[in-house]
Amino acid sequence: MNLGAVSLILLLAAIVIGFWRKANVGILCIGFSMILMIAYGLDSKEVIAGFSSSLFIQMVGITYLFSIINGNGTLELLAKKMVALVGKKRHLIPFVMYALGFIICAVGPGAIPSLAIVPVIAIPVAISAGVNPIMTAVIGDLGVMSGRMSPLTPESAVVRELMEAQGMKGNTIPIMIGMIITALVVAALVYVYYKGWKVDENVSVSEEKLAKFNTRQWLSLAGLLVLAIGALFFSWNVGLTGFLVGTVLVVLGDAQEKKAIAGIPWNVILMVMGVGILMNIISISGGIDIMVAGLEKVMGPHTAAMIMAIAAGIMSFFSSGLGVVFPTLIPTASGLASGLGVSAVQLVTVIVIGGTVSGFTPISTTGALIMAGVAQQENADERFPQNRLFIELFAVSFIALGVLAIFALLGIYGLYV
Repeated sequence: MNLGAVSLILLLAAIVIGFWRKANVGILCIGFSMILMIAYGLDSKEVIAGFSSSLFIQMVGITYLFSIINGNGTLELLAKKMVALVGKKRHLIPFVMYALGFIICAVGPGAIPSLAIVPVIAIPVAISAGVNPIMTAVIGDLGVMSGRMSPLTPESAVVRELMEAQGMKGNTIPIMIGMIITALVVAALVYVYYKGWKVDENVSVSEEKLAKFNTRQWLSLAGLLVLAIGALFFSWNVGLTGFLVGTVLVVLGDAQEKKAIAGIPWNVILMVMGVGILMNIISISGGIDIMVAGLEKVMGPHTAAMIMAIAAGIMSFFSSGLGVVFPTLIPTASGLASGLGVSAVQLVTVIVIGGTVSGFTPISTTGALIMAGVAQQENADERFPQNRLFIELFAVSFIALGVLAIFALLGIYGLYV
């Protein structure tokens, strides 16, 4: 059988096995790449060429720095100070969490750690303020998703590399704009559903005086500023800058190196790198052309963006957007665009948004963390029944995917690219 077809089958097998056995899809892809190398007599250098060293440096460097900053309490204190800004206007807390989620994600760490951190902050804050914690956590995570394609994040580096490999300009700002538009509409719908303007007046708000940032935390904030200025204005590599700033903070006693290294999401990085190795084989063997030909049969110029958005969202229900959906579907964008006469950037935009906003299901990490956080609260079984919460989180994912599909069909994402 043709190598391209076999490699596509093995990619699908890796996704299915990874979901079924809770195994790392990237590691499975590396193993399957070895099988293809032996079976088809491929050169090991060709196989290893799929490992992107530049992407590896960017992902490890930035998550290393974020691990340091998160470990010394800087982000937690920053969150509390932002919430305190609303004063007695407690109904605005969900939107403060949206802004917080956006900032935490966009300054460098990306969505993977931020989606885990924001619910941990949002749920207890919402409970203590008499605001619905489910709504607050969902809107906070929508803020995280809005910042995912900031030029400083590891996810942005992945998408840029995938776009540039097809001869496209690696600019993720248009994608971020599309993500913000989609997330804000979904956030508004969630706010209306939960009647976010209604606050439990029986809950008394503590007038606790917040501590000031200590020297270590000021140094951490300064480090983030250096990263942002260097990357945005001087085109510094965000990974190398992350290593540099992180090293300076460690030398100054701002963090423990072992804990910082342990905090790097190695499983996600291995997933991205491993899928990249198999996708390289798929690319050089003509597998991408097979995928494009298959998609062209069910797409037209007016439905291409919508179908691609739905496909990305459905794939994301069962696999990682960053590790699987993006590297699988984005390489098809350029070929589909030229064949159907649509914008390649628009297709990449809906792939990224679809692979992101559908992540609220309870079977995803984001949804599971929200469920776990709510379940830890007092009288959670009575106030927030798990069965109802399970259905609501699935509903949020489908609503978000529905908003994306409608916007894609109407050509909203093509208006500014």
